Amino acid sequence: MDAQTFQHLLRQMRNEYLQQLPERCDLLDSLILTLEKTPDERDAFNELFRGVHSLKGTGGTLGVGIITTICHQFETLLSEADARRDFGENFATRALAYVDLLRRIVALAQQENENYAPIESELEKLRLATLQSRKTGLIAESSSTMAGFYQHALQGLPLQLVVENNGLAALERLLHEPFDFVIAGREIDGLSGVALMSALRLNNTRNKDVAAILVTSTNETIPGCAEFNAIITRDQDLAANLLAAVQKLLLREAA
Repeated sequence: MDAQTFQHLLRQMRNEYLQQLPERCDLLDSLILTLEKTPDERDAFNELFRGVHSLKGTGGTLGVGIITTICHQFETLLSEADARRDFGENFATRALAYVDLLRRIVALAQQENENYAPIESELEKLRLATLQSRKTGLIAESSSTMAGFYQHALQGLPLQLVVENNGLAALERLLHEPFDFVIAGREIDGLSGVALMSALRLNNTRNKDVAAILVTSTNETIPGCAEFNAIITRDQDLAANLLAAVQKLLLREAA
């Protein structure tokens, strides 16, 4: 397949995806309302989460990155609501607002000069409303055991933590979503923690100067371009040291 044919196929797939988006949003609306009325309906939750996850992956593949960003935040809302088993009116209002943003993408994506600034502004308002007074951190760690360990160590702090188990996926989120700090394992699939932060520092995004903590099991030299605020060794004091490092970052942000 030559390049021209491939690009034509991608455009066709993109158009079909956007044409199907309103119908898929209708289904998401229905599932959200079902959960609000019957919060123990696990099939509805699982279908809702799968629907958002599918939209997220396909949107990024077909060059509609704003959909991926919306769905990342939407998934975080779903995960937190599920952890609390709280699918009441507050959840439903915010979830439906995310679906409304997805609907608005269809018309904007058809324009010659796509301008998603109004969507991005609304998305930021939703993010802040969901966070309330919490700070948000990205954990980049391939080991689910270690990621869970970090989350447990920080559970007493007012945080919203999201996890990416691949360095390239973590970089993609850091390039498009705001975070207050990053915790990166040195050995991550796709892109090491050092390479992740070095690449981020080179990009002129809102996270270019984000605070970062490296968790490592080696004593190898770390290049200064990664600009880590703290380097923590995986040892018996890891939990305490990680907690102290994050608390220090939060105090710095508050100052």
